[in-house]
Amino acid sequence: MIYWLIGYMWLFIHRPFEVWPWLGDLHIERVYMLLMLGYWSFFVQKTWTHNRINPAILLLFLSMAVSTVFSNYVDFSSVSVQNWLKILVFYVLLMSSVRGEDELKMIVISFVCIMALFEIHSLYEYSCGRGVYRMGIWRMIGVGTSLSDPNSFAASVNYGIPLLLPVMMLNKTRFRRVLTIGCLGIAVLCIILTGSRTGMLGLVLLMLCGALISKSRLKFFFVFFVLAIVVWGNIPEELRTRFLTLFDPSLGPSSAQGSAESREKFFWIAMDIWKANPIFGVGPDSFRYASGTGQPSHSLYAEVISCLGSVGGISLFVLLKGFYQNLRNGRTIYKEYSNRADLDFSYCLLLAVTISVCQLLFLGLGGHNLFRFTWVWYGAFSALALRFILEKQVAEVEKEKWIF
Repeated sequence: MIYWLIGYMWLFIHRPFEVWPWLGDLHIERVYMLLMLGYWSFFVQKTWTHNRINPAILLLFLSMAVSTVFSNYVDFSSVSVQNWLKILVFYVLLMSSVRGEDELKMIVISFVCIMALFEIHSLYEYSCGRGVYRMGIWRMIGVGTSLSDPNSFAASVNYGIPLLLPVMMLNKTRFRRVLTIGCLGIAVLCIILTGSRTGMLGLVLLMLCGALISKSRLKFFFVFFVLAIVVWGNIPEELRTRFLTLFDPSLGPSSAQGSAESREKFFWIAMDIWKANPIFGVGPDSFRYASGTGQPSHSLYAEVISCLGSVGGISLFVLLKGFYQNLRNGRTIYKEYSNRADLDFSYCLLLAVTISVCQLLFLGLGGHNLFRFTWVWYGAFSALALRFILEKQVAEVEKEKWIF
């Protein structure tokens, strides 16, 4: 079943049916999901990972479902709602199929490899002239059509980088460590070439988080500072100017400043929508219709209050609390465990997921990321990681009882 899950992750992230239209006509993603569900139903010995993330995900799903029922703009046939239902199904399959830490390791390693393949393919297409001219510069985009926008693509890459941390814990040879560092380098290059200012800020946040969890903070900061100088000196002038507009908007076109100002304007529009629909909002991805702007909200917080209302806001808070409590519990056990090396992977996965959630919240200041798969998939990773930490803690306690 693990290989079925890995295959679906590749289909969902790389989306070859969007890259090659003839595959889209065959609807291979639907066929694959049906075959996977059939295999899971009849041949998989099912388990279930009990965790506080489960009711949080269920509450978020119910808030979306109810807001869809009462929405004047979307129904259950809309693309945004159907995509989230697919994400929820994958969550159930993941939580009921992964039985051991080795299988979780396979899932996480495969996710990192799929992201690297997606980025390499996007880099290749960019080198062949595929991109978009926006904000006065030529910008890299992701392959396919879903989340291929420069800002969305940069955000996707940012959210994937933290999972290199637990993978690094598994690298016992220099060659594997080099490969992991290479994946990081490719991700950083992609973010730079997108010209995404929020993507660059997300990368800086990642580096700060890396320094905070590192035992050699001064060394980490020194290496980061040197690399930043080298990278800054070698990127095209137009990209340097683009990133400098974070500090001096006059350096860029007026459209860039207008894009930044629109986020604040859309937030207050979202507040007006919430006041008119305070409980359930106007429905998933309906800000563009309810606001009359024809554009998405460009903000996680505007998206939550306008699309899902107060119930959605509470659901998101419960989910965030679940992530935090999982990390806190895992950290407590990790500190007290006799052989921490046994817990390195799962604990680092909890750390990585938490960092990604912080990125989702930070980049949510300038991007609408509520309906991304990242919330749900990383919720499963967090729950599974804590489960295997708890299992090892129980095994150690039982071992000590047997000895004494």
